[in-house]
Amino acid sequence: MLRRLLVPDKVAVTGCVTGLFSLAYGWLTLKPNRLVSGVSMPLWNSFGLIPAIIIIGLWVCCFGLSLKSKSKHNVIVLGIILNLIVIQAFLFAGTFSSNILRGLPVVSRVSLGTGIWLTCLGAYISIFACRQKLTNSPVWQNLVSWPALAAIFTFFGSGLLNDISVVVEFRAQEAQFIHQLWNHILLFAGSVALGTLIGIPLGIFAAHNRHVEKPVFFIVNIVQTIPSLALFGLLIAPLSALSFSFPLLRQWGISGIGTAPAIIALVLYSLLPVTRNTYVSLKQIDPAIIDSGSGMGMTRSQIFKMIEAPLSAPLVLEGVRTASVQAVGNTAVAALIGAGGLGWFIFQGISQASNDVVILGAIPIVGLALIVDAVMRGIVKVATPKGIGAA
Repeated sequence: MLRRLLVPDKVAVTGCVTGLFSLAYGWLTLKPNRLVSGVSMPLWNSFGLIPAIIIIGLWVCCFGLSLKSKSKHNVIVLGIILNLIVIQAFLFAGTFSSNILRGLPVVSRVSLGTGIWLTCLGAYISIFACRQKLTNSPVWQNLVSWPALAAIFTFFGSGLLNDISVVVEFRAQEAQFIHQLWNHILLFAGSVALGTLIGIPLGIFAAHNRHVEKPVFFIVNIVQTIPSLALFGLLIAPLSALSFSFPLLRQWGISGIGTAPAIIALVLYSLLPVTRNTYVSLKQIDPAIIDSGSGMGMTRSQIFKMIEAPLSAPLVLEGVRTASVQAVGNTAVAALIGAGGLGWFIFQGISQASNDVVILGAIPIVGLALIVDAVMRGIVKVATPKGIGAA
């Protein structure tokens, strides 16, 4: 009987256990200034006893619900409570950080501690599990996915979080942040677009010519194995030599450091997923379908346009999705060679020993990757022919 009642979802349980572990860490850190490590305060010292009891009680409830996640009702309740935990964590953090700083020197800071970050991680691991259980209920799926994020943006816009150190850093460098965000988007989007324009023809060529297949995949596989920082470094010398030999290239902004090597490296990294998926998508088409088109009198270009392209489009776009998410992360490293992007904040924070500046660059990169992934999933869904989608 007990086994029937307890049908745990391993992902949801993992998230709840992570959340319970977060209770043992500091939730807020009081620092004399932006660079000093500061004093980490546990949950009950950060927010007070009653808020601490509420958060602990909610995590215990979530853990119990994750053990009985077979019921749709339990999954919905679990998702709602997880959102409440995240909302309360940021609500209390904003409120109590102001109280903690009252009467202290202006340079004092309050940072979000390990406990809050672990709680958010655990909550969203479990929310992901809830989403997977609610795939047939889009309304409930969205209701367990977005309320906490909407609340955090509301708190941010209302000024409730203004005394949190990372928000102080953002407001101090807002213009720079916007500039580097757009720079990051342009770098990875432009690189993936160029990689797609090169990778798709390479995949098509490899799929229709056995002699080309091995050399193409040998090259793109070798590029993928080179660490990103090493590849950026390898491009500096030849591009510097070219820019000195041809002054016109320097006028166009092509040199050993900056945007040019970053784009070249990111394009090279995007080739493998796009080329491989294009190749596989064409190879997996049943030859009988191609023969049927030929039997109907279609030309080779008509077969490609009306049969191969629609059937292969979803898998090709999956390759573009993989390349895009990968490029969002790799673009951060491009800041080391002067290309800019959100990685600029990460390396500035490391050089200054300021964790909040690192977070200012890292969190938007994670968010950007999730947004790009969601957008590309939507595009893949739209591009999938109805017959394939139904199958």
